[in-house]
Amino acid sequence: MADFKRIPIKKFSKANVEESSESSYWMGYKFPIVAKEHSAISCIDFSPVLPHHYAVTCSAKVQLYDCASNQVYKAISRFHDSALCGTFRYDGKLITAGSGDGLVQVFDTHSRTVLRQLHGHKRAAHVARFAMNNLHIISASDDKLVRCWDLPTGKEVAIFDEHTDYIRAGDVSRVSSDVWVTGSYDHTLKLWDRRTDKSSMTIDHGAPVEAVLIYPSGSICISAGSNYIKVWDLIGGGRLLMGVTNHQKTITCLCLDNSGQRLLSGSLDRHVKIYDIKDYKVVHSMDYSSPITSLGISPDDSHLVVGMSDGLLSIKERPRHKQELPKFKWRPKGRTVRYFNSRKSGPSKDAVIVAEKKLTRLPLHDKLLRQFKYTEALDSVLKKSSNHPPVIVSVIQELIRRDGLPIALSGRDEDALLPVLYFIKKNISNPRYSSLVSDVANIVFDIYSPILGQSSKVDNLFLQIKDKIHEETRLHESFGKLLGVIDMMLTANNTSANSISAAPLT
Repeated sequence: MADFKRIPIKKFSKANVEESSESSYWMGYKFPIVAKEHSAISCIDFSPVLPHHYAVTCSAKVQLYDCASNQVYKAISRFHDSALCGTFRYDGKLITAGSGDGLVQVFDTHSRTVLRQLHGHKRAAHVARFAMNNLHIISASDDKLVRCWDLPTGKEVAIFDEHTDYIRAGDVSRVSSDVWVTGSYDHTLKLWDRRTDKSSMTIDHGAPVEAVLIYPSGSICISAGSNYIKVWDLIGGGRLLMGVTNHQKTITCLCLDNSGQRLLSGSLDRHVKIYDIKDYKVVHSMDYSSPITSLGISPDDSHLVVGMSDGLLSIKERPRHKQELPKFKWRPKGRTVRYFNSRKSGPSKDAVIVAEKKLTRLPLHDKLLRQFKYTEALDSVLKKSSNHPPVIVSVIQELIRRDGLPIALSGRDEDALLPVLYFIKKNISNPRYSSLVSDVANIVFDIYSPILGQSSKVDNLFLQIKDKIHEETRLHESFGKLLGVIDMMLTANNTSANSISAAPLT
């Protein structure tokens, strides 16, 4: 007796989606590790020195995460109010952070000891950063003041009061220890120099400034406010170089990757967008579950950490390349049974090799089709546990080939008919299956239309299928009208182009 051939499962080609090298690179991060904090995460900062641990500021503490295990290994909680803007010094040995009561503190990263407490601000200090010389701290607050502190003595060396609203953003220059930029809710950015008594430059962003970033070269500054990102030339007197609006809601944070060629922005629209700084076009976008309040990328691009307004912390890590060890090849010792069995041996040239016949296990629907149980075969693939459209379509096509589809669909009670109707409702608008599903629907309607009104569930599904067919018909009509309008516009454009080319030259 000939062997029963399994039903070939119909395979559909995947959508042809071109994936750029940029998308491949940013999608190369592993599935994110998610941690839950008690409140919104206000700041994420990576240590500039190896092993690049990172500080996460939220609630009334600054937590230090180990970059290898992505777990908290130290927590700094010496705050009387909410902790803000925890950032590392450039040697990674100290951390400075502001707080909701205006106090700016300096901590030792190893012992968590409070080394300095800088009193002066009257309201929440949202900016606290070390200058490049590691000897000064720049702070700014909701009291509209910008202060510069001498770290060894803990004394204030400069104070500026030109902002007229809350100051929520700031960054220091990597070129000069005396220069920094702040952004305020008064819509302005101000460039400061510690050696002068007033701002060196004022730039109007046009919206409350939420984030400020100075390029490593020190000549370009980026500001984010509302859903705008603007690029400014500091050397050219604050000239606007570029403005982009790719977010739908307020942008809250900015950072650069290790190469300095990619700009990352996070927004309340739950997206992180990556830009190429050559033309500031979006090369990749990432979607998150909640509005984004902070983000950071490690100096070696191995970690991408995003903080959200509901306290979720998403940690994406790039896979590490493990060093391959030389493979050890085991060899049995001589004069042993394993030694003689391991020696190369094979059949002689004249030997006849009989292939071993392997028994193939048929799936349930193939077994039922082999026994001509058409109804049971269709029910087996319509179960929720094994509901896979390509398999169902393949079984239906085999039933059509055998003229057994009406047999499989007829004689069903309410419970047996519902899975068929659910399948029709779900896939009748799918272009891959719509032709086949329409044939199935016609057979079902012919068989069961006389019994409509006897089951509320069946009647409801019939009405839903009808509404879905009408909706699909209206959609096709709209597409047809749109296609006609496009054809008319193209025809008019070609006609005008031909008339211009045929006009005589004067």
